[in-house]
Amino acid sequence: MNCNETRQHWDLYHDSEGDPALHFQINEHLAVCPDCAQWFAQQSRLEHLLTEKLKAGPWTPDLWDRVLTSAGLKRPVPSRRLFLLASVAACAAAAVVLLFWGKLFSPGVPAQDLARLSADWHERLSQGEEPVQFHSESDLAVEAYLRKRVSFPVRCPPRKDAGFAVSGAGTGELGGQSAAYLAGAIDSTPVSIFILHKDSLDKFPDQLRAVRRKNPHHCREGDYQMVLRLIDRNAVVAVGRAPADSLEKVLNAYASYPDHH
Repeated sequence: MNCNETRQHWDLYHDSEGDPALHFQINEHLAVCPDCAQWFAQQSRLEHLLTEKLKAGPWTPDLWDRVLTSAGLKRPVPSRRLFLLASVAACAAAAVVLLFWGKLFSPGVPAQDLARLSADWHERLSQGEEPVQFHSESDLAVEAYLRKRVSFPVRCPPRKDAGFAVSGAGTGELGGQSAAYLAGAIDSTPVSIFILHKDSLDKFPDQLRAVRRKNPHHCREGDYQMVLRLIDRNAVVAVGRAPADSLEKVLNAYASYPDHH
């Protein structure tokens, strides 16, 4: 179970609903994913806060004022305001709470998290949920295909003697940033390599800080190992279930062909 699936089942988990197998899978994921564990804790704290506030009295405009004021989302309303104005404000404030809650705790993938976005894209490609745009086992053919479709520099796939066997390529976006990908395998294990202009990392502050501390940067997202490296004018990410050292070896061989362009 990945992060998206885990968070989508938060309500069932929190309310102790659903089948035991689902709870077991969620518990297994939370045990190895500190981000989701923190997210679940935040959800539970907010749920507890709202429950305690609502227990304090009936659902009145004054109650909503107190809830929103305690949360720092609303300034206190002077007591001399008319009841009608208070009612309208309370309804509007309730809508703000729902919108604010949805934006903060949405189970969707955060656009600024390059690791999650890369893992999700790799999973779609490796599971056949998204077709590879261009099929070829030729390094030069793949390079020529990508160079016509992206505005930033793209070099040949890693040499085969580094362990990566390319099978295709394509383009798209990661968090709104133009990206190219190489589809292939290491010892028959599907691996995707995503290539962005290095300036695109400004949109992914967590990964930018990490790779500035250590290049290449290793991390894990769900079931996948991931290695990010800055190479010349590219930020290159290798994702898959292959060992991390194999992914790093492949990235070290990226752009190792002479550039004749």
